[in-house]
Amino acid sequence: MTSSLAAPAQTLPSPEGREGWAVATTGLALLCLVLTGMRHDVFFGLTTGLALAVVLLPLWAPWVRSSRWITWMTVLGGAAAAWSIWLTVWHSDSRVVSNVGLLESVFVVLGLVCGVGCALWARSRASVWVVGAVFGIGMLLGVNPSSEMYAESPWRFGFSLPVTIIVLAVAARWRSRWVDVVAVLALAGVSAVSGGRSTSAILLLVALLVLWQSWGRPASSGLAALRTVILFGTLALGTYFSVQTAILEGALGESAQARTELQLATSGTLITGGRPEIGATAALMSASPGGFGGGSVPSMTDLLVAKSGMAALGYEPNNGYVENYMFGSGFELHSVIGDLWAWCGIPGLVLAAVLLVFLVARTAVLTTGRAASALLLFLGVKSVWNLLFAPLESALPILVLAVALMAPLVRPVGKASG
Repeated sequence: MTSSLAAPAQTLPSPEGREGWAVATTGLALLCLVLTGMRHDVFFGLTTGLALAVVLLPLWAPWVRSSRWITWMTVLGGAAAAWSIWLTVWHSDSRVVSNVGLLESVFVVLGLVCGVGCALWARSRASVWVVGAVFGIGMLLGVNPSSEMYAESPWRFGFSLPVTIIVLAVAARWRSRWVDVVAVLALAGVSAVSGGRSTSAILLLVALLVLWQSWGRPASSGLAALRTVILFGTLALGTYFSVQTAILEGALGESAQARTELQLATSGTLITGGRPEIGATAALMSASPGGFGGGSVPSMTDLLVAKSGMAALGYEPNNGYVENYMFGSGFELHSVIGDLWAWCGIPGLVLAAVLLVFLVARTAVLTTGRAASALLLFLGVKSVWNLLFAPLESALPILVLAVALMAPLVRPVGKASG
């Protein structure tokens, strides 16, 4: 006689149920990609993408363990966000505190961590080119036609990056180096005509690296990767001077030629002339190595120190750009490294260093193995440039996508497929 108290038999989900769940989770992952690329702000730096990523945390969190690089970046990102709060409180006796600035700094850093986690999760469910294309569509939907920069040049300050990501992602679908090269050169031409000096130079460098992969056999040794890094440096310098010469000869138009001549006359080099924020960053790091906190408003002393560093490069810092944009309500040093240090102190600087080493190392490894598409090369080179010369908030989407697509992806132990 069977006992009435016997435990009911366990039933496994039907194949249809598992398939439906897989489709649903893939759709959620791709939706998170779109919203992360859009960066639609809803509350002082809290974007719809970050909000959805927090809700979906149980689904993507296991993928953070899929790579040691990602694990360390996640730990450092969390520490940097917490340190931003602590630094703001520490400096509150000597500086005005902006709660809005503090929230924005914390949300931006968390956006990096959560964005990478969601993109890795999406990558586990879709191919690299699909992830890139969907993310690019999100960036395209996030273009703001009402901004002042967009009015100045819709391509450079609106459509350039999203279209580049989408085109290179679709090109990666064909797994053909010649398709990659044609796509890259076409995009470089459009950027050159639009006056995008750095973007056109980066795309030319990417084309050279794609072509270089056509020679020789794949290699995986550390020495081969080191040789590739040296090659990167050589090609980068060659591209830099070639593009500079072309600009000075008027190849990119009179406007780009005039800007370049002025920047060279200012400090002697195109880099320091075009990015005098480097001087401000160096001076502030020397005066206050520990950083300031995302909510700290610069004091008059901070402003004078930064201006002295910029003036040392031949730049005239007594203008609205320095006083209103860079130091009006917080520290904006126009580089991912500078912003992470100023907002998050030493943890932020360590995070920036890890990101830089990761991008250079993974680009070298993928290229040495002849496995780097134009999409991955563009993301890697562009992100290295942004670490040095672009504000963290505007560089965030490309950085998220670069880290997620270039990281070695290994399924976490115990993680079920589908």
